[in-house]
Amino acid sequence: MTHDDTARHTATASTHVAEPPARVWAELLHPGARWMLGANIETDFRPGSPITFEGHFFGRHFEDRGTVIAVERSRLLHFTHYSPLSELPDTPENHHEIRIELTADDGGTTVRVTQSNIDTAEHAARSEQHWCEALASLAHRDGPPTAGR
Repeated sequence: MTHDDTARHTATASTHVAEPPARVWAELLHPGARWMLGANIETDFRPGSPITFEGHFFGRHFEDRGTVIAVERSRLLHFTHYSPLSELPDTPENHHEIRIELTADDGGTTVRVTQSNIDTAEHAARSEQHWCEALASLAHRDGPPTAGR
């Protein structure tokens, strides 16, 4: 671990969706799916391909972007993520890594999100809250999913 890595933070969130992993996966990848904070997600979901997220957040237009790292159908979506709204330079050290993992469980699917390489604890806490909201939307539930490190 380099010195810079020790200052980085991680946000995690998870929820249960009462659908099998294949159905949850289809919802994640559906063209125009807006579960992620109302963003329209565009990509071909192939490793090395671009992924973009466009929408409005608290009245501000955003167009986030990244690169697909790995995809395992109905199990894993792993990509980098950069948001110009962060007001940080668009350099690799300011790109987050996001892993969305689906695991079959009793009665459906556990969806777990891990966002790493976050610059401050405050930003990590905010990201965790946003992921809880996004997962609640994905699960079509009113109750909050579980946040946790």
